[in-house]
Formats: sequence, C-alpha cells, structure tokens
Amino acid sequence: MTSTTAAPKRRRDRAAREREILEAAERIFGERGYQGTSMDDVAAQVGVSKPLIYQYYGSKDGLFLACLARLRGQLLDTVADAVMAAASAEDALYAGFLAWFRFLDEHPQAWSVLVDEGMLSAGPAAEATDEVRAAFIELIATMVRMNVPADRAADDDEIQIVAQSISGATERLAIWRTRSANPPPPEKVARTLQDLLWQGLHTFKTS
Repeated sequence: MTSTTAAPKRRRDRAAREREILEAAERIFGERGYQGTSMDDVAAQVGVSKPLIYQYYGSKDGLFLACLARLRGQLLDTVADAVMAAASAEDALYAGFLAWFRFLDEHPQAWSVLVDEGMLSAGPAAEATDEVRAAFIELIATMVRMNVPADRAADDDEIQIVAQSISGATERLAIWRTRSANPPPPEKVARTLQDLLWQGLHTFKTS
C-alpha cells in the first residue's frame, strides 16, 4: 500500500520540479542569452543541485532545447486555439495575431529564447528554432488559405510568399515592441496587420 502511493507522488514531484527548472531557465536564457547562462545559474534560481539538472536534461543544450519545445507548444497552442475560436475567417486573422503578441507580452523572455543569436548559427538548437518558425509559418499559411475569397485564386507559391512575409513582419514587430519605450498595444498591432492582410488577399487575380 505504501509503495503504491509513493510512486505517483514522486512523479508529481518530478513534474513540478521540471516545470520550475524550465521556468527559471527561460527567464535566465531570456535575460542573459545562451552564452551568458550557466547551469549553476539555473540550479541556484530553482534551489536544486546542478547534477540534478544534468540528470534531467543532459547538458545546457538539452536544457535550452527543452525550453524551446515548451515555448513552441505553448505559443502554437495559444495562437491555434484563438484562431479556431474565432467567429469568422476574417476575425481569425485578428485573433491569431492578437494571441501571438499577447503571449510575447505575457512571457517577456520568450522572444529572446526563441531568437537567441548565440544558438542560431548551427546545431540542434538552431534547428529547433527553425522548426518553431516553420510551424508558425504553416499556421499563417492555413489562415491565408481560409481567407482567400472564393472567386479568387492563389497558388501554393503565392500562399508561401504571403505567409513568409507575415512571419517576417511579426518577428520584426516583436523585436521593435520589445525595444520600444512605448510600444503600441497588441490590439493595435493585430488590427493593423489584420487590415493589411485582409485587403491584400482581395488583390489575388480572379480565377
């Protein structure tokens, strides 16, 4: 009876500890960058031993990858849920953009972790960052396809051109808002992007 109840408790303790480690690592990576972060920093922040973090994640690269995976899941789920809950295709554009910028505002270190230049040159972390971007671009492409008017035509190349352009715009806007002393609110940014994209979709050639 004792052993039966102890195992679930250990699993819960580990899950809670991993969550605390990832939350601390996200903050520190975001504030100091990859190169400026050490496993000692993270261990001290959480109040656990450094060997325990190595046991869970293997290396600093492994910890960084775990942070990326967690952020990717949270960000994409947040945006996708907002898009799916929208009342119309046009509203879905606004809802998706709004969810993206609100997420970054609510997780101020997230953007720094996702685009940490110290990890973008090569290696698995760079690949993981590219996967985050690719998944977001695909989500944008889906939104674009939903919004092409029924009497218009857009081929796959055109859809990708629009999706890649919007992805680049959202990244630059995220960087600009992070560095601005008085950034516009997410609602204004999302509405401006939505209006721009909605009008642009109606310029596709007639099928």
